[in-house]
Amino acid sequence: MKAFRSKIIKLIILANKAGFMHLLSANLLIQITGFGGQIFLTRILSVEDIGTIKVYQSTLNILMIIASLGLNTAVLKLCSENLAQKERINIFNITLIFTLICSAIIVIISIIFYSDNLLKVYILLIPTLSITNLVVIYLQSQQKIKTISYIQSLSKIIIIIFSTLGAYLLGFHGYIYSLVLLNIVTFLFIVPFVRTELKFLNVTKFYRRQVKRVYSISIFAFGANLLGVLLINLNILIANFLSVNTKEIGFYSVAQLIVSTMMMIPSSLGQIMVPKLSEVSNDRNKITSYLRTYNIRNVYLAIFVVILAASLGPLLIPLFFGSTYSHSVPTFEILLIGFLFWSYYSPKGMTLLSIGRSDINFYVSLISLICNIIFNFVFIKSFGMVGAAVASTLTNFLTIFINNYFFNKVFLKEKNAA
Repeated sequence: MKAFRSKIIKLIILANKAGFMHLLSANLLIQITGFGGQIFLTRILSVEDIGTIKVYQSTLNILMIIASLGLNTAVLKLCSENLAQKERINIFNITLIFTLICSAIIVIISIIFYSDNLLKVYILLIPTLSITNLVVIYLQSQQKIKTISYIQSLSKIIIIIFSTLGAYLLGFHGYIYSLVLLNIVTFLFIVPFVRTELKFLNVTKFYRRQVKRVYSISIFAFGANLLGVLLINLNILIANFLSVNTKEIGFYSVAQLIVSTMMMIPSSLGQIMVPKLSEVSNDRNKITSYLRTYNIRNVYLAIFVVILAASLGPLLIPLFFGSTYSHSVPTFEILLIGFLFWSYYSPKGMTLLSIGRSDINFYVSLISLICNIIFNFVFIKSFGMVGAAVASTLTNFLTIFINNYFFNKVFLKEKNAA
């Protein structure tokens, strides 16, 4: 136990030097804001409203992935390489223009397609969120971790405070409208950080070679990202389709929010690692060495976080969210097991992204999604949202073996070819 504690302390010190703590704090704020500061909303809105917000959020997450077209992944990969500034800026501006066009199309189609007027308003978040995410990813590719943290932390604190105030004064509708307006306002915070790049926006050149490189990465990244977000949100949409009580969905959403927030810890470590891995993407020995180190750190982090969460969760969930949300504890404990499984295989997905093999992540996600759909229909129908938690955990467990198979196939093939 003493050795384990020593490794955790050492890991925290190393992570802080790399900007991990700055990025992690920003990511945690994003996650909390992503569900509207739910820790505050549960004291203001009904459980049914919380369930409806979760359905809205799941819909938005899927549409956001479609709007981004996987272009943010292409930016992370290509702009992390040793390119001339002019070429790097042009790649960023190409992806920015495509994102703007696609976001506008998705919003128009959604407004025509959906009958829920409040959902139509919520979908107006797509353009600002898509462009903001692209800029953040670009800055991340330039390893400007502290800059990213500053932008995200400031904007998300503002959104948490004023969207919660909107919910308090005007209820559910006030929350939705304030969230859209606040994201437009905070979007303006990011503009000064890419002013050099935006100066060249009107003279962007769509070189065939660059566009081809961007889309050779983004097409599979889009597929993998879409399948990945479906894996996270599909249980909510299936539960809604099967007419599961929105109150039960509300209880589940609190458990999922906490586990998703926990995922920010290993994910933040991964965000720092991807640009570093991309720099040495042609050296498989260095890649393997980095992955081994990253994997060990990831496992220690996951074990530490799960032990802490399992110990404190049953006490803190009712305390922070209200006694009604003690019903969230059983699903939370099941999802914790799934979090451990996810932490075990996620570093290999990050490594495949860094070497430009988003296609492998796509195949892994596709097989996992098919399993997840089957599990969700079977278990949700029988056990409600507890079944959704079981389906998610089983999927993560199977993905360990699916991911391992494809990962080894890529690296062993390249090793034999060498």
